[in-house]
Formats: sequence, structure tokens, C-alpha cells
Amino acid sequence: MTLTFYKQAATPNRVDKSAYLTEQGKIDNVVLLDTRDIITPVFILATNPMVYNANYLFCDFTQRHYYIDNVELMAGGRIAIHCRVDVLHTYRAEILGSVAWVDRSDSTADTTDGYDMLHNDYPFRQDYIILGKYESDSIFGTFSQSVSGINMVLLTK
Repeated sequence: MTLTFYKQAATPNRVDKSAYLTEQGKIDNVVLLDTRDIITPVFILATNPMVYNANYLFCDFTQRHYYIDNVELMAGGRIAIHCRVDVLHTYRAEILGSVAWVDRSDSTADTTDGYDMLHNDYPFRQDYIILGKYESDSIFGTFSQSVSGINMVLLTK
């Protein structure tokens, strides 16, 4: 199997890390220590200085991306690379292509015209359309929710 090594600079909670990956190189003829564990695998390979400059890898056999947790020196010029799967980046296409209800927002500040969350405590689908923002609190009654003194009206698809 082949491992592709990267220097990864994204935060762990970023779904698509593609723009934050710098390829360090590839190594062939890698052995998986235990073929039953593809979530936290241990890869055995010949010592290679490139591995020490990487913190992330892609395995062509499992088709998954992994964080490198530890590199262990072994006898006979070999190393064991202890990894854990990066679920978000591995399944990014499925995650980004999904439709979901938003339960929480990271902010309720209405500082831009592109603001698109009503309130942290009210779930809304991600594919809704904002019809408009109104300064008055009583124009639409229960159909609008005030955020920082501004009301928004939603229409869901």
C-alpha cells in the first residue's frame, strides 16, 4: 500500500482541509500492522526522514485520511506510525452535500447583510431564503424572530 504524507495546517473541526495540505511525498510498500483496525491504524515502514516532517497522511488502501499521533522507532531500521482517522476530511463530500437543520450558530451578531441565522435557539434548514429585515418588532408577529433588534422573515424551500 502507498501512504501520501502531508503537512496539515487546518483546525481539526474544518471539514475540507484540502487548501491546508502541503504534500511532503509518498512512500510505497507500507504494511498495516493490524488489518482489522482502520480507525486507529499502525503502519510499519522503513525509516524515512520525510515522515518526521508530516503530521497527516492519506492511505490508498483504506481510502481514508489520518492524523499522525506518534512515530515509534523499531528495530531493523523500521518505524511504526500510529494514526487516527480524520472523519471530517475523509467524508467531506458526503458532509458538504448533505441537507441539515441548523440547531446552533457560532454568532447571533447581525453585522453584515449576508447574515443568515435567526437565532441560536431556533432550528432552521440551511436552504432557507431571507425575505427581508425589518426594524419593527410587530410587523409579522410570530412569523419573525428578533435578533439584535432586527426582525427577519424566512421562507423555507
